[in-house]
Amino acid sequence: MMKYKKVNDFIGKLLGIPLLGSLIPNVSGLITNSKYNFHDQVVNYLWFTLTSLFIWLGNVGIHKIIRERTAERTPVQRIIIMFLLNITYSSLVAFTILKTWIIFLSKEQAVNDNLLIAVLLSTNVAIVIGSIYEILYLNVERESDQLTMMKLDKAKVESELSALKNQIDPHFIFNSLNTLSILIQSNPVNARQFNDNLAKVYRYILSNKDKNLVSLKDEIEFISNYFYLLKLRFEDSVNMRVEFSDLNTETFLVPPISLQTLVENAIKHNTFTNANPLHINILVEEDYVVIRNNIHKKDFPLITSKIGLKNLNSRYQLLTSKSIYIELANNQFTVKLPIVKALLC
Repeated sequence: MMKYKKVNDFIGKLLGIPLLGSLIPNVSGLITNSKYNFHDQVVNYLWFTLTSLFIWLGNVGIHKIIRERTAERTPVQRIIIMFLLNITYSSLVAFTILKTWIIFLSKEQAVNDNLLIAVLLSTNVAIVIGSIYEILYLNVERESDQLTMMKLDKAKVESELSALKNQIDPHFIFNSLNTLSILIQSNPVNARQFNDNLAKVYRYILSNKDKNLVSLKDEIEFISNYFYLLKLRFEDSVNMRVEFSDLNTETFLVPPISLQTLVENAIKHNTFTNANPLHINILVEEDYVVIRNNIHKKDFPLITSKIGLKNLNSRYQLLTSKSIYIELANNQFTVKLPIVKALLC
């Protein structure tokens, strides 16, 4: 049985029930107000309001029952069943209560025709009430479905982002340990310095690995520490220049470890020496952080799945609905990362 989603109808009932209780007998001609004193009119309209109350609440109950028990039927079938029950119930209730009023309280003469009109009006009102509640329910159902979809989408995004972040950490660990292993054998002094700076790098990773976005300022500080590790190993064969002039990088946001992914990508896919160094430039152009490096292709290019760029692009699509921009031209490899601008209070 499908659970019924309650509609907020308090104001509608508060205004609608007394209004219908007054309109139906007057429109149908069932009552001539001038024939009754004030006390009798109060009693009469309480009676008519009671009629309206039973019709209204009964039709609401019918709508609820139909919604709960006919979920497997088509919308057209469900509406036809609901309207048939609305008409049957409302005509019986209206006829019974109003006929009782005629017998015990009415001062009218020959009002059977007017009673029939009042019953017909009541059934029409029942159809209107059923239609209104169906519209209100569909609106509540749509909002509920949208909220559910938003929650599912958010859960999906968080799950996918978590998976992507988990792919970054092992990749970075492997490269860091491999670099440290080489330095221990070739230069123990630099290996110790490398280890100290590696601790700073991992402190950043640990403190930001659960964040979706960090300030560009923090990311630049991180990539500077990371590049220092590269300089200890490769010395003058690699260079990095960061150009941001007077921009307030605290107001710009990027995914954590995004710059490191691209710097590491440049190191992995190029060959470089002191005579022909690798130059990496990081700058801001309009709404992008641009990372550009010259190309010195290796004699034996690595077979790669490009998982780093794919993950980075996926993170951007999930977080901003934007993609990173990749360009290969004039012996330059360029990646542009969309900037997310922080909202300032």
